[in-house]
Amino acid sequence: MNLILTSCLNCYTKNENGERITHKIGNENGILDLIKKLTPKPDNFVYVASTQDDFISTDVYALPVIDSFKMTFPFKNYTILDGRTIDRAREIIENADLIYLAGGHVPTQNAFFKNINLKSLLKNVDVLILGESAGSMNAADIVYAQPELEGETVDTEYNRYINGLGLTKISILPHFEERIDYVLDGLNILRDISLPDCKLRPFIACGDGSYIYDNGEKQFVYGRAYLFAKGKYKKISKDNSIKNITKLVDKLYLKEDNIIME
Repeated sequence: MNLILTSCLNCYTKNENGERITHKIGNENGILDLIKKLTPKPDNFVYVASTQDDFISTDVYALPVIDSFKMTFPFKNYTILDGRTIDRAREIIENADLIYLAGGHVPTQNAFFKNINLKSLLKNVDVLILGESAGSMNAADIVYAQPELEGETVDTEYNRYINGLGLTKISILPHFEERIDYVLDGLNILRDISLPDCKLRPFIACGDGSYIYDNGEKQFVYGRAYLFAKGKYKKISKDNSIKNITKLVDKLYLKEDNIIME
């Protein structure tokens, strides 16, 4: 199994009206090279949506990604897996050559994944799985679902740690730089939410352009990333670098008491 966890794939820019302008996929930290290396047969591209029934929203996000791949690394066939194709979910997943887990609202996507039993469908699949934002977060065995919508920080029914697809031990927090000064429900999302939350279970934060590669045996960070644990955070890798974090991941999720933040 090969898994790439990103904050975002550099597929488009937005103009002054907020419209998405598709362009070729960027190769920051060598991500395009790695995607090509891990996808020897670019036949069937599968875009797994973040919601089952909001087809308009799904297409707004999916089509620029698909168009960008057509420009940069074309596949023969492209399929969006959501409510429109849910009856063929098993067939679609089993025939995929690259599976793209979309971004979106983490709990909503998590519920959709469970509804189609995606965890079970992926068990015997041996192709590259590429996560973006929420898709990267929901790939973990235990997902850190940082609140993102108004009211979620004070909702006693909102669960910040939920079960995911079990593709990796790593709980990832994407879009790190965007979250530093973000305020939700009157709380600073980094200082007042994420730092206290990481006392319960650690996670790794990545900015846009950085990503994590997990081949099932070893884990690597490409670019800048931060470790959140025991109520603190620190940088663990630099820009334009590749760092093997396998031992760190083992300590984080098997012997979490051994992690000391300095």
